[in-house]
Amino acid sequence: MDLLSQLVACKQPLNQIDQEDQNNLTAATTVGLNRGEGLKVMESDVNKIGVNTMKSNVVCKAEEANFESNDSPKFGIVESFMLKMAPDSGVQIFRSKKGFEKLAYDGFLYNLDKRHQKYVLWRCEMSKKPGYKCSGRVRMTEDSLDMYSSHSHPPNPLKVVADILKARLYAAAEDPTNSSKFLYHEAVHLASFAGSSGLPKLGSMQRVISRKRRHTQKLLEESLNPASSSYDSSNVTSTSASNDGNCSISDLLQTAERLQFLFTPSGGFKEIGPQKAKDTSAEDCIDECSNMKKSKASMDDRKVEFPPLQSFFADASISDEKTECSFKPSRSKRMEIQIHLQRVAQDIGISDLTSFDLAEALDDADPLKFLRNEFAYPKMRTLPHVDLLLVNANDDAIYMCGNSLGLMPKGTKHLMDEQFEKWANMGVFGHFQEPLAWAKSDQSVLDSIAELVGAQRTEVALMNSLTVNLHILLTAFYKPTPKRHKIFIESKAFPSDHYAIESQIRLKGFTVEESLICVYPRTGDDCIRNEDIIALIEEQGDTIAIIWFSAIHYYTGQLFDIRKITKSGHDKASGCLVGWNLAHAFANIPLSLHEWDVDFACWCTYKYSCSGAGGIGGFFVHKRFETDKRKRMVGWWGHKEETRFIMNNRQCA
Repeated sequence: MDLLSQLVACKQPLNQIDQEDQNNLTAATTVGLNRGEGLKVMESDVNKIGVNTMKSNVVCKAEEANFESNDSPKFGIVESFMLKMAPDSGVQIFRSKKGFEKLAYDGFLYNLDKRHQKYVLWRCEMSKKPGYKCSGRVRMTEDSLDMYSSHSHPPNPLKVVADILKARLYAAAEDPTNSSKFLYHEAVHLASFAGSSGLPKLGSMQRVISRKRRHTQKLLEESLNPASSSYDSSNVTSTSASNDGNCSISDLLQTAERLQFLFTPSGGFKEIGPQKAKDTSAEDCIDECSNMKKSKASMDDRKVEFPPLQSFFADASISDEKTECSFKPSRSKRMEIQIHLQRVAQDIGISDLTSFDLAEALDDADPLKFLRNEFAYPKMRTLPHVDLLLVNANDDAIYMCGNSLGLMPKGTKHLMDEQFEKWANMGVFGHFQEPLAWAKSDQSVLDSIAELVGAQRTEVALMNSLTVNLHILLTAFYKPTPKRHKIFIESKAFPSDHYAIESQIRLKGFTVEESLICVYPRTGDDCIRNEDIIALIEEQGDTIAIIWFSAIHYYTGQLFDIRKITKSGHDKASGCLVGWNLAHAFANIPLSLHEWDVDFACWCTYKYSCSGAGGIGGFFVHKRFETDKRKRMVGWWGHKEETRFIMNNRQCA
């Protein structure tokens, strides 16, 4: 039963959990590692606890041999109590991440309060929590546990189990036989019920795991020092052999973890677990470590031949030739990133590239980190569905929804207040009074908008919403004929795109069944391959009137090769126009719409450009259509700025 299953079981009422599940859950939440005795508690009529003895795993550090000897055990009250109890009692004692003893009993968690000669008092962990200040206490003697004072809040068995599992996870982090990948995977498992009461935060667990892993590695590094009394250089040939290959302790540990061996300075490489391949030996580990060291040196000298890397566009490997897409990564870009991360990690003494501490160090070194302070982050206390018992109410939320709504820049409120004051004080005169005359407000940002999409100033405009702009663009550019009437889109396009395109097809007198083409990922793939898109264009190009794709797919995050698809549409399907939905690309990725010869595009601004809910949309039309006389929808603001207010109702280019 993994951590996830344990938590699911804990959420069931006790009367709905069968006996086998209860036994499994009890065993799973025992966080000791084969140390000491188990415990069993039976509540008596006088609210005290009778005692039975039984072998099991426990979090006590008592010596089993001493307890089984004829001599009286020289333990304290807590140790004696735990050694005498049985495993199905529901009582657990474990240590927090800071090493303090905690007691779990009957759905409550207690911290050690006072020790007396004949008993120990435990106080509820909520005793100092603002808003609670619970006075609950239990009193423990060598053979009993009873309620000393009652609680002011209900029990939370889910948090009890979560804390025990968290302690078990932290103990596993100190064991060098457990891989970091396994530990982080278990942490994610444990945090997967983040909306439920009692569960720890993933970020907090990751930091503790990273710290404990570094501490474990440091101890091994110290024991490798010949000056250490615990190190015997003549004891192990594997270690000395590895040193002949100039392998550092970090290299040895990484090699051991990858090949499922246990490396210790005194014992060299040892097999662990039944899953290791039988043809791999300790000598193979040494060779692997030396090869890894040589490979790293080669990479530093840029003399290693890298295998073909997968393109960001999910279509083909990156060739040595000049790529067609200007923002495609170079052949060795990803390897360069990995090497950079390895160097940074080495400089700060971190061996694990997935370490949370490495992420924090990279954040600290980011030259743009000051920009984070320009945005307002929601606080934990202001968000719905947040259990404030588990988090600091004044902490910033970890915001990962910029793809839906960008955070508010802190200066927004001040700028908006200025315009409200202008409206209140000037009324209609605000249209033409600087600063930021309303009638010309879009002109002040067109240069920035053009730069963001890689266009000329006269090719972009701000107005309406994305869907309205799409309808306006299709009204102008979708001119179906009996031969060329199809619109080509990606599968699972954003609903507003899909609906708008279907409605435009029907408005022009065609049916969706005959005029809408979708391209799908291959079986087993999440993303659409670029070669499949090109192949379909070549196959049906003579019948395609419009190609309309999202630059970044809203659901999979796939970045399509805008330049290559646009070029294919123009070359293979002469007469076809190519447009792009930039909702998830605008202010997110580099764009060069003019250079890539895109015909038209539109986008929203409330996502990555943080204009706020209801923010005005934008669109692009290539300069070559500037004098195009095709029939289209027109409006007042289509006039040149200098003739716009003549009001003679004569259209002017």
